[in-house]
Amino acid sequence: MKVLHLLSDWKWTGSSEPVVSLCEALMKEGVDVRIAYRKTPNQNFPENTVEKEVKQRGLRSFEGFRLNRYFSLKDWLYDIKYIKRYVEQEGIDIVHTNLDHDHFLALLSLRFYKRRPLIVRTDHKRDGIPARPFMKWALSGTDGLVAYSKKNIDHDTKTFEYPVEKTCVIPPGVKSYKGEIEDARHVFHIDEDERIIGVVGRLKKDRGYDIILKAFKMVKGRMDKVKLLVLGRGGSRDNIVMNGLIKELGIENDMILAGYRSDDYFSMISAFDIFVMMRAGTDGTARALREVMSMGIPPIVSDLGMLPEFVDDGVNGFVVKPEEDVLTEKIIELLSNKEKRQGFGIKAKETAQTRWSYKKQASTLIHFYEKILGLKCNS
Repeated sequence: MKVLHLLSDWKWTGSSEPVVSLCEALMKEGVDVRIAYRKTPNQNFPENTVEKEVKQRGLRSFEGFRLNRYFSLKDWLYDIKYIKRYVEQEGIDIVHTNLDHDHFLALLSLRFYKRRPLIVRTDHKRDGIPARPFMKWALSGTDGLVAYSKKNIDHDTKTFEYPVEKTCVIPPGVKSYKGEIEDARHVFHIDEDERIIGVVGRLKKDRGYDIILKAFKMVKGRMDKVKLLVLGRGGSRDNIVMNGLIKELGIENDMILAGYRSDDYFSMISAFDIFVMMRAGTDGTARALREVMSMGIPPIVSDLGMLPEFVDDGVNGFVVKPEEDVLTEKIIELLSNKEKRQGFGIKAKETAQTRWSYKKQASTLIHFYEKILGLKCNS
């Protein structure tokens, strides 16, 4: 079985980590998989990139496509021509697409190819694939649809009238961190008796930061020695909006905006006493949630999107309505009860270790590949 994954992105954000990690797991399971991605425009870019990760992990890759999702008729026509040529030369059985751009490119490139491979799409959206123009057409020519959440599959099959028998829910994966942990409290001069509420993600209102900030204000009114530690960058406009709310609430002295972290990321999240997430990010797998749970940090999440599928309410964390009053009560309940925090943390780590395995993810997807290949042979 020869599989080509297309990813029209170069930044190490959004769907990039899940796609690269899945390809690595497929390779370890013996699948002849290769990944084509957009090359890094600036080779001196200081942060992590898809290209760096692919090479570091020793994945088979192809850099002959342009995969430019921004308007460039020249690049698009180039890929439409050469995707088909590469597929034909390599004898690819399945082209697995991950974003709208590479999905459309694959369909256009292979539409008249008599020995067309199967085309699969992964839904990396946090709320399901949006009903954009031509998406129903695109999915009508797609042989398989994959998502990390049953809620997303339910949304997509209903929205686009896509056949359920051609869908697959795969478990998200997470790697347990085994590196060194430094004392993040010391970095930010946080006393040992202060409790830390952790948040990870871009400073954007659509991530539910307004709810979190208002809840933190209410927590501060009822508890002493509590800090809010926020990891994540924000665009200038997002920063202006959020900083304005922070000042309006008068909580700036009890918040730490740590910005984007790379080398010491796991040291930062290991300092959390609890973790809060109201909305998943753009990767569709709530990566930060999975990572903090793998570190034994108890989470409080909203009931939006796929988040309730990852957290068992009252077992390894809390699932709440996205309302500041409700969130406040659950934060106080966890911060006030060390035994419950520790119990939730143990269960959170067990969840990560038993449910979120890249090996299980790859195995589930391989079975799905074999199923749809069998459907093709029987048709």
